Amino acid sequence: MDQGKSNCEISVGTVYMTNELFMAIAATITSFGVLIGAVVAVYRIAKRIDGALGVDEHGRTLSDRMERVEHQLWENGGSSLADRVNNIEKHVVKVSTEIEFIKDLTLGLHNATSSMSTQQVSLSPVNDELIAPVKKPIRRKKSA
Repeated sequence: MDQGKSNCEISVGTVYMTNELFMAIAATITSFGVLIGAVVAVYRIAKRIDGALGVDEHGRTLSDRMERVEHQLWENGGSSLADRVNNIEKHVVKVSTEIEFIKDLTLGLHNATSSMSTQQVSLSPVNDELIAPVKKPIRRKKSA
């Protein structure tokens, strides 16, 4: 009977070992699946970062592209966006000064002709509105 008990114990032990082995294999497969999923996620993130920081379709890196942007932000002698804005500002100031001058000249001539038609103006330089100085044009200083 000792042998029967040992056979029974062995068979019970075998069943127990089979369940334990099955659980260990399942846990190993699951852990490998999780590990592979994590590697794939890291690869996708690295690929995205590489796409953002790496080389674009023209072969330029992020630092090359940022250098071109910086080139446009600060004055560099004529080719930057800042130089163009400053140039446009100078032209706007010049044109507005000329328009102001023409407006003052036109109003001065209009006032002089209307006053000539209503009264006789002497030709002395003190009373003659045609000879009177026109207001000085406005000059705006560049802001720093």
